[in-house]
Amino acid sequence: MGERFPLFRIQQADEPPLQTRPSPPNYEPIFRPRPFPSRKSSLKVKPKPVSIDQSETYVVQIPKEHIFNVPPPENAIIAERYRNPEKKKNSNGNCTLCVVITLLVVAALVGLIVGVVHIASKPKTPVFSVVHVGVKNPPSSSHKNARNTIYEITLKAKNRNKKTETIYSSPGGITLLYNGNKIGAGKSPRFDQPAGSSTKVGLTLKSSKGSLPEDITRSIKDKKGKRHVSLVLKMNKVPVKMKSWSKAINIICNLKVSSLGASGNNVVSQRCQTKFN
Repeated sequence: MGERFPLFRIQQADEPPLQTRPSPPNYEPIFRPRPFPSRKSSLKVKPKPVSIDQSETYVVQIPKEHIFNVPPPENAIIAERYRNPEKKKNSNGNCTLCVVITLLVVAALVGLIVGVVHIASKPKTPVFSVVHVGVKNPPSSSHKNARNTIYEITLKAKNRNKKTETIYSSPGGITLLYNGNKIGAGKSPRFDQPAGSSTKVGLTLKSSKGSLPEDITRSIKDKKGKRHVSLVLKMNKVPVKMKSWSKAINIICNLKVSSLGASGNNVVSQRCQTKFN
């Protein structure tokens, strides 16, 4: 066995305890962190040997605030799909409005053309006037029957259409009135009238049954034209043909004659109206 050495105990001398200095008022202890060596200085990166045969890889670090989010292409396609329908709707609405406006303009032009053509091609109504009113086979007195009495009326018709021939076809009803009472009746004759011409037509009306009015009898006997008589001549639904037009006309003439016994033009005044039925 080895040698043993005696153990010695060193007794330290009794030293007086350390006296601490009292802290001043409002004293706050300051704790300072323990300094550590920097990370860069503590980490030592050993450079790797460069190999010519191996490809080099670089890692680039970009600060986070410099990174921008780029939406994927799918988002652009979806957004385009949402935009296109609106454009199509707007374009469809504009096209519809344009079509409607075009149709309205075309319709207005067509209506205007049709109206002008209609007015230009619409035949004008003929103009009538009474030239003479006479009585044939009058009764000897107002008390006798006038069934054999005949009223002869000369009527003048004027065709105002310069390029259209007028054809009057019978029958058309004719009535002669005195004070609202019918004193004669007959049918309108058939005749053709060239364009822009005037034609005189004779009307023959048979007297109504019964005796003649006293004023009519006196006017028939007057040869000097002093017994004026007011009469009304009506021609209803007289068929008229002008080119492709086939209509009926109504004629009414309010006239005053000097006397029914006078010869020649014995009409003092008159007002005739012609209308399409």
